Amino acid sequence: MIRLGDVVAFTNGKARPSPGTGFPTYGANGVIGTAGRFNAERECSIVGRVGSYCGIVHFARERCWVTDNAIIATAREGVNPRYVYYLLKGLGLNHHRIGSGQPLLTHAILNGLPVEDLPRPRQDAVADVLGTLDDKIAANAELAASADDLVRARYAELAAAAPGSVRLAEIGRPVTASVPAAGIGPGENYIGLEHIAKRHMWLSGWADASAVLSTKKRFRAGDVLFGKLRPYFHKVGLAFVDGVASTDVHVVRPMDGRHRGWLLASLASDGVVAHASALGDGTRMPRVKWPDLARHEVPWPGEPRAREFGGLVDALADRIAAATAESAALAAQRDALLPELLAGRIEATP
Repeated sequence: MIRLGDVVAFTNGKARPSPGTGFPTYGANGVIGTAGRFNAERECSIVGRVGSYCGIVHFARERCWVTDNAIIATAREGVNPRYVYYLLKGLGLNHHRIGSGQPLLTHAILNGLPVEDLPRPRQDAVADVLGTLDDKIAANAELAASADDLVRARYAELAAAAPGSVRLAEIGRPVTASVPAAGIGPGENYIGLEHIAKRHMWLSGWADASAVLSTKKRFRAGDVLFGKLRPYFHKVGLAFVDGVASTDVHVVRPMDGRHRGWLLASLASDGVVAHASALGDGTRMPRVKWPDLARHEVPWPGEPRAREFGGLVDALADRIAAATAESAALAAQRDALLPELLAGRIEATP
């Protein structure tokens, strides 16, 4: 056994620079924007240093900026950088943090952790096996992002040429059915605001509802979930599964299934989100009410084009739903293999 500091060099991130482009900016829980400068090289790992995301690990393929809420982990000479990422994930770093009110990881803690001294060929094999799974997950995420861009671009094109408009209430209705925690069955899915990515219209993440302790809203696959709390966070997406949602979410169901795509694209558009943000009730925790949203008018391209657009969105949604299910299965496989490979209990064969 050796110390983690023998294979990894740790440096603290720095305060977030002025906004810029060219390099992703990482905080404790992943990418939070972009910067015009970088302070970390390609293939580094980023470890959440402080707060609720303390010990979370991310991998940056490209140069990036890392904020002072995180630590930059760089492979020492002769060590496979991607192996370092999986090694850090396998150590369960959140269990080594100190402090209760404000959890913290320090260089001293990280440097002193005992790890097995794996020869480079074994490091490469571990990185290749687990990296192949993560590469496919990343490809699925890129597919979803491209589909999102395509839907937004086509919606903007049709909206610009639309001959009329409709109120949101004419194409979608709120689902208000709620269920107490005691009525939520085992194995049900739960979607909270934390599971809805910003400005991403496919809901590809959810949790097991077994830990839910309060009343929630019912939703089903094909409903649109609109984050009503702090709507400027732009959390709007299409559900791929049935389940229960946070009461900080509007569950909106299309009046006509053939208009689902137009409803989704309208609610996820910059214009509707800006309108919702302007109407938010409250200062610290603004929430937009459905009646205020329902009265808002959005472009209407006409019935034939709305149905054609809906067919496009349905086809893309089916493809993204399949990719989402595949990614979930791959992630489960990766997480099961990781400790076995690191411990040498199974052979890494790419």
